[in-house]
Amino acid sequence: DRFVLSKGHASPLLYATLYEKGLLHEDLNTFRKINSKLQGHPNMNYVDGVDMSTGSLGQGISAAVGMALANKVDGNDHRVYTLLGDGECEEGEVWEAAMAAAHYRLNNLC
Repeated sequence: DRFVLSKGHASPLLYATLYEKGLLHEDLNTFRKINSKLQGHPNMNYVDGVDMSTGSLGQGISAAVGMALANKVDGNDHRVYTLLGDGECEEGEVWEAAMAAAHYRLNNLC
C-alpha cells in the first residue's frame, strides 16, 4: 500500500508517523533546519517512506490517482491512500482527479 500526503504542509504528522513506525531515522528536532531532510513539505528524494513529494495544492491526489491506476493496470491489489486539505478541494485539479478516479473505477483509492 502507498500513502500520499496531498496537504504537504502537514509534514510534521507524516514525519512523526514514519518515525514511530521505524521508517524514519532522522532526528525530528531537525525539522525545517538548514540542510535537514525534514522540510516543510515532504520530499520523496530525501525521506524514506515518502511516496510522493507534495506542496502545490491538488498535486497529491493527482499522483495518487496515477498510482492507483498503475496498480490496476499491473493487476496488483495494493491500495493508495491520500489525505487532502479542505482548501485544496477547491482546486480544479482535485476535481479532475476525482472524475478520473470515478471514470477508471479506482476502488483501490481512498
